[in-house]
Amino acid sequence: MPVMRYGRYTLVELAPTAAQRDLLLQIVGVTLPDDTSASVGDGLRQVLKRSGYRLCQTTPTNTELFALPLPAVHRRLGPMTLRDALLTLAGPAWDLQAYETTRVICFTNPQSSDIVSSPSSTHWLTAP
Repeated sequence: MPVMRYGRYTLVELAPTAAQRDLLLQIVGVTLPDDTSASVGDGLRQVLKRSGYRLCQTTPTNTELFALPLPAVHRRLGPMTLRDALLTLAGPAWDLQAYETTRVICFTNPQSSDIVSSPSSTHWLTAP
């Protein structure tokens, strides 16, 4: 790797970091307000803010996930990778699917028949 002197004593690599190459490796830390009506969907949208990703379209199955009440233990997350934060919020029953070409995050339940094979570019859930 090529390096460059940065300041008097510091050498820096002239290459992107692993988190810059794979956005799911970026480190996030999120603290959500103590809103008793907060849902898992609210938590997912907050974690995805400024990450470069967005949630995929709402389906009958992932609507169940998004509507779940946000556990108190999930109101403060991190520092951890974006992937781990998303998986923590969703829980072990849900599989994360990341579509890198469109930077869309979807959650599927393997026990459900409601599987998203490829997200449509016109049906995104956007954060307010």
